[in-house]
Amino acid sequence: MDPGREARLKLSPEAARLPGCNRKGRYSTEQPGDQEESAEAAPGAAGELPQMPLGIVIARIVIVSGMSFAAALGIFFLVGGIWLIGLGAIAVTVVFLVLMFAIERLAEH
Repeated sequence: MDPGREARLKLSPEAARLPGCNRKGRYSTEQPGDQEESAEAAPGAAGELPQMPLGIVIARIVIVSGMSFAAALGIFFLVGGIWLIGLGAIAVTVVFLVLMFAIERLAEH
């Protein structure tokens, strides 16, 4: 790095004390106190996320894809004036929404 750029990147002592700024002048997304909370909340090592079963992941993908496809068809048919098919597609969207809540509840346990 050239010296001119390095001088421009240096922070004043006031700016270095701002939340989210580390000593090298780079900003991080962690807030003061986040490390303590994440260490307490994590069941395993710090920064490790719990593993989701493959079936839950696939179910989420299928449900979100089906819900978006059914909603798009419902809107398309309702705008086109085909009311019965449009309302049926919206009903299928609601079914996918209920399934999403059920899968999320199952994933919590």
